[in-house]
Parts: sequence; structure tokens; C-alpha cells
Amino acid sequence: MGNATVLCRALGRYKMLVDANDLAIVPHLCLDGYWESWITAALARALRPGFWCLDVGANHGYYTLLMADAVGSGGRVLAVEPNPNLVRLLKFSLEINGLTGRASAMACAASDVDNVRVNLVFPRQHAVYATICRSPGEGDESIEVGTVALDTVSRDWPHVDLVKIDAEGAEQKIWRGMQQTMRRNPDVIVVMEVNRTRISDPAGFVREIRDAGFTLRHITFDAEVRTLTEEALLASENDWMLFLQRG
Repeated sequence: MGNATVLCRALGRYKMLVDANDLAIVPHLCLDGYWESWITAALARALRPGFWCLDVGANHGYYTLLMADAVGSGGRVLAVEPNPNLVRLLKFSLEINGLTGRASAMACAASDVDNVRVNLVFPRQHAVYATICRSPGEGDESIEVGTVALDTVSRDWPHVDLVKIDAEGAEQKIWRGMQQTMRRNPDVIVVMEVNRTRISDPAGFVREIRDAGFTLRHITFDAEVRTLTEEALLASENDWMLFLQRG
């Protein structure tokens, strides 16, 4: 497409504009047509027509497109992604798939406060690992972005049914910025990647999750949702994709 942009097809259904310089997710989207098949399947099963969803750390918008399609004309999806170039491509992808009436994107870093300027740091050509939780090093790119709390972006919504969060260490801040959202929506589903090595207080974060009434479960590589012990989460350096519901 020119300008370091590639047009590919995801899940045999969605046309996506992606960054040709990306070496993390884009090769998979271009040649395989999918990303994280186990999470894709579990998320697709959870979505329902009429859901209002937040895709936090949306990257190129792969999950945003899946959500926007699944929720139908009665649902809504907001992608919150700090990288402005990816938001630009994501908006084009929503347009060419005819989904702009039910989905939108904003270029902000989700956090626990609004309107604070922070550095978004990511390894060159690997924007999927972008984080606001560390300083740049050799081989990194860094851009200044503003923050927003999920309570702010969803405060006028009639309901919030599903929140997907993948923020490379900022999850605890994001969680603290969505307290009102969770109180107003007792049935909300939170799908959130957590790695205890990237969180300053992982044990405290697990307590916050449980104190909010959520059962600790995760998505397995066979796309099942199974119970996860606190001990397993805190002992491992792996990424866990939590699937959190109350009760």
C-alpha cells in the first residue's frame, strides 16, 4: 500500500492495514491470518450481541475488529491504544470493514489518572511490547503520550460488558483506574494479560483482583478457561491471560 503499510486479511474475514516494519505481530497476521489462536477462540465465545467493550492496548486492532463484528449493531467497542501510528491504521481498518458505526479508537495510554504525559517505550520494530512502565534503553523508541482512566472513557456508557487489557506492566494502574466501571457493572468480564515480573506489587495486585470479587481463572493454550492458583501465577515468569468474572 506504500508508506510502510501492508493490507492483509485476518481470520479470513477482516481487512487490516498494518505496519510493514513490525516484526512481532504483523508477520503472523500477513502469513497466518490470525494471532494468539487460543485467546481468539476464548474471546469469541465470550462475546455477545449488544456487548459494550473496551480493547485496552489494542495494537493494530485485531481484537477490536473481532469484538466490533461480534457485538453487532447494538454494541459498541472502544480501542484504547497509546501508539498514534497504530491508532491511525486501526481507524482505517474499522472504516474498510464497515465498522465505524459501532467501534472507535483513541490514542491514549490507559492508566489510573487522566491527562498525564508519559513516555511510551518499545523495542524498535516491536510495538506490541510498548510500555509506559520503564525507561528507554539501547534499541528502543520512545514517544510522549497522554493518559486516560477507563472510568473516564466509559462513564457515559449504559453498561460495560467486557474489557480486554494487554498493557505490558501497566495493568495494575489500569485496574485502579476502572474501579467505578467495575462497581457499576457487576457482570463485567475482564480478559487481562499479567506477568508478575512486569508488575511492581504482583501479590498486592492479586489481592485487589480477589477483593473486587473476581475468581482467578486463565485461558489455556487449548482455549479453555480454567482455575488458576495465586501461587502458580506468582511463581511463574510466564504471561498469563486471565479471564476474570465475579462469582
